[in-house]
Amino acid sequence: MGRTAGREPEDTKRLILDAARGVVAKQGARATLDDVGAMAGLSRGAVIYHYSSKNALWTALAHDVLTQFHRTVHEQLEDGRAPGRLARAFIRASLEGDRIDAVGERLFLLAALSVTPGISEILTEDGARWKAEMAEDGISLGARAVILSAVDGVGMMTGWGLKPDRAELDALRTELENLTVSGS
Repeated sequence: MGRTAGREPEDTKRLILDAARGVVAKQGARATLDDVGAMAGLSRGAVIYHYSSKNALWTALAHDVLTQFHRTVHEQLEDGRAPGRLARAFIRASLEGDRIDAVGERLFLLAALSVTPGISEILTEDGARWKAEMAEDGISLGARAVILSAVDGVGMMTGWGLKPDRAELDALRTELENLTVSGS
């Protein structure tokens, strides 16, 4: 299959990553490059042209998922340098509206990919990055631990189909945001 007129290589990579995300969400890491190509409307060869192996694609997908969430959090940052602003952005990016659904999807997708060599190291690095960034946010270690753990816990519940109702999510958000102000 030749290059599609008007589509840049980065556009094709985005198409492949989006397709891979959908395929892995449904099938887990056992999905094939053929499955990804079919979902993207591309041949297996086109997928391999951009990602030399399934491992390379899964690694790129893990990086992409983590980068997208990091970007989403940073887009939620308040102006200024008030303590807790990163934690509040993290909470908003995770609990505002129906965003907890995306947290659950992200966590389950990354769990599925974690069987791939190198992915656990990527996840460890991402966790360390969040801990380091939060450590500079001006709130207590306990508050940071509660916020990160609570969001991941509710995300996992949502991924299992046990999504809290809106009132519970709003109450959780309020309690977590209170931790960013008091620093307790």
